[in-house]
Amino acid sequence: MSSGKKTTIRQMEIDDISAVYRLGEKHFTSEDFPTLYRTWDPYEVTEYFTTDPNYCLVAEQGDNIVGFTLATTIEKEGTAWKKYGYLAWILIDEECQGMHIGRRLYRELEKRWRSDGVRMILVETGSDNEEAIAFFKATGFSPAGEHVWLAKTLRKPSSKSSK
Repeated sequence: MSSGKKTTIRQMEIDDISAVYRLGEKHFTSEDFPTLYRTWDPYEVTEYFTTDPNYCLVAEQGDNIVGFTLATTIEKEGTAWKKYGYLAWILIDEECQGMHIGRRLYRELEKRWRSDGVRMILVETGSDNEEAIAFFKATGFSPAGEHVWLAKTLRKPSSKSSK
């Protein structure tokens, strides 16, 4: 995958699901994200693809998927914006970062949300994920507030205490 290859942004197709899953599996590991509350699994891809395929996009170079978005909309009556876009996952393969592919994917996603009446877009990332925060700020996001969540690992009881 080189910068000389043309990158196409398009809607994900059913035949792309396994490639998207493998790309996510390569980057969203429990070793890198031990407290990630949403785990990366095949259901993440298939759930978004079957419920909101219009917001599942891929970046393709030749025959290779080099990036993707998985997103949806959320409708909440009684709220200021009523219809929200939620970007659950965005990933560009490391070999293709810095080529503005992520920005192109995001712009296409936002275009689709706008045409569907979305008024606010939500995304979340770890406070220590400086690259993601810089990317989102560069695409017009601003921190909406600070959210703190805590994690606790429950250990299996030892064989002595389980008797």
